[in-house]
Amino acid sequence: MGETVPGPDISLDCFSPIDLSELYSIFSASKPSTCLLDPIPTKLFKEVFPLVSNSILDMINMSLLAGYVPQAFKEAVIKPLLKKPTLDSGTLANYRPISNLSFISKILEKVVANQLCDFLHDNSLFEGFQSGFRVHHSTETALVTNDLLLASDRGLLSVLVLLDLSAAFDTIDHRILLYRLKHLLGITGTALSWFESYLSDRYQFVHVNDESSMHTKVCYGVPQGSVLGPILFTLYMLPLGNIMRKHSIQFHCYADDTQLYVSMKPDGTSQLCQLEMCLKDVRTWMTKNVLLLNSDKTEVIVLGPRTQRLFLVI
Repeated sequence: MGETVPGPDISLDCFSPIDLSELYSIFSASKPSTCLLDPIPTKLFKEVFPLVSNSILDMINMSLLAGYVPQAFKEAVIKPLLKKPTLDSGTLANYRPISNLSFISKILEKVVANQLCDFLHDNSLFEGFQSGFRVHHSTETALVTNDLLLASDRGLLSVLVLLDLSAAFDTIDHRILLYRLKHLLGITGTALSWFESYLSDRYQFVHVNDESSMHTKVCYGVPQGSVLGPILFTLYMLPLGNIMRKHSIQFHCYADDTQLYVSMKPDGTSQLCQLEMCLKDVRTWMTKNVLLLNSDKTEVIVLGPRTQRLFLVI
């Protein structure tokens, strides 16, 4: 797949078992949300947690050491959620399918997410221009306003392209993701086995108006509403940054939203050609990685002094 292996000293071959104090810390910080899959309300479970904490700890550590995720943790109930309250509730395309997972499964995911993110951060394996789902990053760190204003002060025009993906989380190819975890990030051994187990044999069903659908196997995608899903999505997208860098195109990402931009003089046709070639390669890469650009939400904006904008032809 044309992706380089990290240095020989960079690897995560196993997850470390946690102690009771770490479990308590994660447990107390977790929201007491309850879904249909929880045997008892989470609020009640938190109250009785001291009585069962050792059993929960053993179960989580066994999962980490064995590289195995219990089948009961891989079932999701899908609740369709309107993307915006103002949208027509009768149109299926206006809904976002949110995966609700059992409370304990998310505790296990949080334990793995902590160790995974520590490994990625310590080895500088995150994409530097990805602000989604990262500590100390937000929509504010994803802003490119400063670059655009500085370019305008220098009398330059900026062409900003806003890319959007259709159902990005739902089309992730598990085979490609596991390849990337192993060959691009150095995740091997029981740590890789854990992710293989996490992604395999997942099932989901839809629950609406007190009625449930049949269970269906999930062969693609990462669960929306999960702890690990968003992190795994950003790792799946890692090679995208190298395409922009190859074409010397500035960019910044927030989850599946990507901003590409170039600053130039009004007659800077070479930069526009670079941007065009970059977009062509981005589209080709996304096709190979089972991702689809949403043309309806993709926008091109020209920014800069008004007198300069009049002379630019795109």
